[in-house]
Amino acid sequence: MRRLGKRGLSPVIATILLVSIALILAIIIFLWARQVVSEKIEKFEEPIENACDDTRFDAEASGGKVHIVNRGSVALYGVEIREKGVGKVETVKPFLEEGKTTISQGETESVDLPSGVENEIIVVPVILGETSSFKKAYVCDVDYGIETVVI
Repeated sequence: MRRLGKRGLSPVIATILLVSIALILAIIIFLWARQVVSEKIEKFEEPIENACDDTRFDAEASGGKVHIVNRGSVALYGVEIREKGVGKVETVKPFLEEGKTTISQGETESVDLPSGVENEIIVVPVILGETSSFKKAYVCDVDYGIETVVI
């Protein structure tokens, strides 16, 4: 039996629906991709990894503290202390005390050792980089100037 009076969508409305669905999907993918891809951190208008190559410091442990002397050309924002062989990581940013934000070239600062540390430690430098909208701490990891200290 054939029904009269029943009609489908017009081609114009179908085209508008398809274009609007495609635009909505494109917006959703754009917003998702923007969150997945992070902003690049820079120091001295170069990728921050290049500044990590210029970090040099000496570290020595005594009396429950780690004494750090900055020998490089990049100011240190802090250090990350890792206990060797245990996998324990303690992040310390000691240079925020007494109005000091970084340790510049040639300066010395002391950091309290985390409680319970008994073995060798690895001291990893933390430097301050910036994105287009804010400043961010960056840990210069294993490939850069780390220092192993015997307690």
